[in-house]
Amino acid sequence: MHRTFLVGVKGESFANDDGTSRQEIIRRLRKGASVQLVADPTNPNDRWAVKVLTEKGEQIGWLPSDARDADALLKGEPIAARVHAIHGGTNWFNRLLGKKHVGVVLMIDKSDPDWSRRARLEKIARAYDRRVVDSLAIEKRGDPEAAIEAYRSVIAEVRELTKRDPYTSAHRRLSIPVDRLSLLLERQTLYREALDVIDESLAAFDPVQPTKSVRDTLTKRRDRLRQQLV
Repeated sequence: MHRTFLVGVKGESFANDDGTSRQEIIRRLRKGASVQLVADPTNPNDRWAVKVLTEKGEQIGWLPSDARDADALLKGEPIAARVHAIHGGTNWFNRLLGKKHVGVVLMIDKSDPDWSRRARLEKIARAYDRRVVDSLAIEKRGDPEAAIEAYRSVIAEVRELTKRDPYTSAHRRLSIPVDRLSLLLERQTLYREALDVIDESLAAFDPVQPTKSVRDTLTKRRDRLRQQLV
C-alpha cells in the first residue's frame, strides 16, 4: 500500500557540526526538491535518528520521532521525500536579530516492503545471528580463550558483511558481541586490546546497534580502561 504524508523537519534552526547554517541551506531549497533521509544508528542520543539532507548532502535537520522509520531506511525499503513547502516564522531570538526563521515541510512517500526481498535478506542475516549465538555458547561453557577468538571472528565477519552489503546486515537481529569480548579481554588484563575493541565499535557504522544499557556499559568500561592505562 502506497502512503503519502506531510511532516515538518525538526532542528532546522541549529548549525551543522561543520559550522554551516541550516537556515541558509533551507533558503536555497525550492519546492519539489528531493531530499535524502539517512538513518543514523550510531547517534549517541538516539539510535533511531534520521537525518534530512539535501541532494548535495547538506543537513537541514531531523525527522520528528513520530515520522521516523530508521529500520526501513537501513534495510533499503522504499521511502522517498521531497520539499512540500518552505514556511517562514519568527521566534524571539531571531526577531531580536531581525532575521526570519524558516522551516521545511516534507512530502514523504512510502510503499510496502518487497516481502520476497526481505525474506531473502533475513535468511542470509540469520546465519550471522547464529554465529553470535554460537560464540556466546562457547563462553558459557567456560572457555574464555576460545570465546575471545570466536567473538573476534564473528565481529570481523559482521563488519565485512556491513561493508559489502549494509542492507542485508540491517536484517540481523543481534548486535555484535563487543560487550562480551571487551569484558573477557579486561578480565585477562588486556586493557589496551579491550579499549581498542570498544573504541572501534563506538565509532564504526553498524545498522544493528546495541541497546542503550549495553552502550552505557561500554562507555563506563571504556572510561575504566582508560584509567587503567594512565
